[in-house]
Amino acid sequence: MGNRGSGYDQAVSLRYFAPAPDLRRHLSAYYIFRADLPQMADLVRADTAQLRFMISGAGSYGFGDGRVIGAPEISLLGPTTAATRFDVVGPVLVFGVGILPAGWASLVEDDASLFADLVVDAVDVFGGMLEDALDAMRFDDRPSRMIAVVDAIMRGLLADAADAPYWFTHLTDRWLTDALSPAVDTLVKATGVSGRQVERLARRIYGAPPKLLARKYRALRAAARFVNSTHWADAAGDAFYDQSHFIREFKTFTGLTPLQFQRTPTPVTKLTLERGKLSTLPRLTLLS
Repeated sequence: MGNRGSGYDQAVSLRYFAPAPDLRRHLSAYYIFRADLPQMADLVRADTAQLRFMISGAGSYGFGDGRVIGAPEISLLGPTTAATRFDVVGPVLVFGVGILPAGWASLVEDDASLFADLVVDAVDVFGGMLEDALDAMRFDDRPSRMIAVVDAIMRGLLADAADAPYWFTHLTDRWLTDALSPAVDTLVKATGVSGRQVERLARRIYGAPPKLLARKYRALRAAARFVNSTHWADAAGDAFYDQSHFIREFKTFTGLTPLQFQRTPTPVTKLTLERGKLSTLPRLTLLS
């Protein structure tokens, strides 16, 4: 699943767009993925929750524990705690929405941990208005029109949504992005609540307990730093015990070894690095 040559790469594109300003507290980015190929397989690193509209093509997701689940036409992919494989039959056109933890807390009644490393039919969660949005995007797949459709749908969903515990997402997002190796005690102290309450909120909103979140974002931060590093130690800092620990965690959360990531990244891995150019992107998403 490494680099397959320029012709293969040119058939695959991934473009990022900013949601409307009033939606950015809840949504990280929009993206349009296109693969003009009869079939394709690739990896995506551990990430926040995603809402994806399959405008054309079909596919499936493969999770770290070996499960393979077919992708509904409108998929809600919960927060992932390891790299995820996807296989598609094309040509493929997908419109995706990155959902921030605050967005999950507002939009979804159930704990994010119940959806972690899982894909479900988004219509069952959000309702039939998503099917109307998919029909509209299939009728007119110009990026500007698809963005307008999804902006309107997300505004409608958020209009009836509950308020998220923004105090907690603000503190936790900063905790995950400020330190090379986030310490759980630091988060507990910052929140002023018990460790048990912090774990309950983290599972509810982020889909995993704080210790696993710290591992995930420690590895993703190292991957972001490794793009411009010449030696693993420059990217790892003092956040890992040794090189073998760094390699093991790096591969768990990105799907690639550090050497593969730097020398032979998959097409989608290379393209996801482009989202860092989106000036509105939250710091949390720059890492995931």
